[in-house]
Amino acid sequence: MSTTTAPRREPPYRPFQCAICHSRFSRGENLKRHTAVHNQPQERRILLCPLCPVTFSRADLRHRHMKRKHPQHESQQPSKSQRHSNVNEARQIWPEQTEERGSSQEAEIQTADLHCSLSSMGEGLNSADDSLAIDLIIQNATSLEQNLLLGTTLFDRPQISHPRFDSSAVSPHFTYQSSPTNINATPDISDTLLVTGLTPPQEAISLSPIQINRGCDLFFTHVSPFIPFLHRPTFDATQLPAQLILGMLSLGYQYGEDPDNGHMEGSGVSLSSRCFHQARVLIASEETDTSDFSSSITTVQSYLLLQICAMMYLCGTDSAYGLKMHSNMISLARASGMMQPEPPGSSAAQDLDSLWQDFVKAESHKRTSFAVHQIDALWYQFLSVPRSISHLEIKHELPCPDSQWSAASSAEWAHRRLLVNNSGPSVRYADAVRLFLSSDSDLAAIPAFDPYGAINIAQFLISSAREISGWSTMTGMLSMERFGCLKTSLATLLSFIYPEVDAAGSTHAAVYMATWQTAMLELQLWSPSHTGGIVGGTLDAMLHQSTALAPSYDFSSDLDTAKAIEPHVQWFLRYLDETLIPDAEAPWVTLYAYKAFLNAWQLVRGGVPGAMQVVGVADGDLDGATSWARMVFDRRRHWKLGQLIISCLDTLESSSVP
Repeated sequence: MSTTTAPRREPPYRPFQCAICHSRFSRGENLKRHTAVHNQPQERRILLCPLCPVTFSRADLRHRHMKRKHPQHESQQPSKSQRHSNVNEARQIWPEQTEERGSSQEAEIQTADLHCSLSSMGEGLNSADDSLAIDLIIQNATSLEQNLLLGTTLFDRPQISHPRFDSSAVSPHFTYQSSPTNINATPDISDTLLVTGLTPPQEAISLSPIQINRGCDLFFTHVSPFIPFLHRPTFDATQLPAQLILGMLSLGYQYGEDPDNGHMEGSGVSLSSRCFHQARVLIASEETDTSDFSSSITTVQSYLLLQICAMMYLCGTDSAYGLKMHSNMISLARASGMMQPEPPGSSAAQDLDSLWQDFVKAESHKRTSFAVHQIDALWYQFLSVPRSISHLEIKHELPCPDSQWSAASSAEWAHRRLLVNNSGPSVRYADAVRLFLSSDSDLAAIPAFDPYGAINIAQFLISSAREISGWSTMTGMLSMERFGCLKTSLATLLSFIYPEVDAAGSTHAAVYMATWQTAMLELQLWSPSHTGGIVGGTLDAMLHQSTALAPSYDFSSDLDTAKAIEPHVQWFLRYLDETLIPDAEAPWVTLYAYKAFLNAWQLVRGGVPGAMQVVGVADGDLDGATSWARMVFDRRRHWKLGQLIISCLDTLESSSVP
């Protein structure tokens, strides 16, 4: 009987050694960053680690260091009285400088410690992806250090009133320091970014109160309807972190121009890009404490907004940031317990305003979790990236009706709640999915809920349809039982997702209905890219792959499928034809619509009668089909997705030439 021994893993080669503490590093720049810790002037060292030469400006930073680096000696930290003694001693050393320069000196020491921690963390990584991630974080720390050495701050907290309220309280400056040296990458890091196709950080920007108020207003008008987790009536930007405000502006200015640039055409998209890059630098340089729930949820919201901006508005190489942010968002959401309901308020006897505030906080938490679930499902649909979240992880009840969520005051909220006829107890999302999949469920007993919850159920059903297609492709067998169950569930869901509203006249209804129509298409017509095992990294690639694969499907021998998908395709054709100004269209609706058009083009090419007659395209007229598509998608040229689709139509047109 023979045994084999696993090969012993050799330790990493670390030729660079610190002359002071003898720590070893694999790269020279890591040693340089580490050496900065030892080179701080003695008078600036306030708190010492009792076990190593690292110094700190704040007790909480030393406490965190002890937990990470010396967990077995954590009890050796000084008492509260000793800490006060250390601070007083520091004030005696430089009394005149304490008040004037204390904050910047503390930040310098904190940054030096960050460099040391990042250098140590980087030594344990071997993969190219992990090394790049650390390079990006170190780059952000370097940028922060440059700001501190210049005696400036990277970001000043804005004092902003909500756009709907009195703007006289707006601070005169919501400022990023505009010096181009603020966010300069070192040459080696810049080269790494350029080689991998990522965009180096751009120079810092300065935002005026008008730009901020206008950007927030654009966000709530055009973006919030399809990701409704921020509550407009109680919105207070002064209580939110900078990266979340910038995330809102990066999306809002995709729907409007920059007021400080004379509303010049294209200025909004430019400002959106700059806000995005500033936000990603901020969020990458900030460590989130998962025990602080309020901090975790705003960070998750920031990740969510920024990845949507990167993937669906900026596109291209910036998509790499989007997928990385998605991974970080999922990890943080899990670690902080965000998928669980928030505990109720501690006070049993609260006034009406307090009850309303608790409701808003809990509902925002719930809706954020649903948005995380939705975006996770979208990447699976568009890119075939495996889902990271199971619907069973979400322990929240379905979101409340929009009439309650949009209430502008506690009295209005209470009145609307009294008017709702609750026919039963609230239903959790996972239980609702089970009810819709069950053939004998009494769905009339489910209390009223927002169609935003129905969208998430539809997303789950779309993902399930894709899983059926993958299973059938691998095994060569089709599970008709699963197919019938999903089809019945979607038919039942229609009345919840489309409650007597004309989709052409309502932005909300268009988003909801487009999701349902796409689910029906996915169930009937499996994506060739998905069944072909194509996993994408950008929506640019997905659009071009879908366009290239379109001519490969021939409906001439599959008229039953053509008839089954025709009503759903025609809904999208009517929507595109009638939506003359798509100023509040969710980007995924644009993608759904283009994929539906490709189905229509295939029907025309396959000779199916009346395929695009609803929009005036004659049978077999491929040139007429692409000309019509150019017209409707040209209305979306303002966005990068619209430009990409126009480019894809060029490819489609060339493929139809004999």
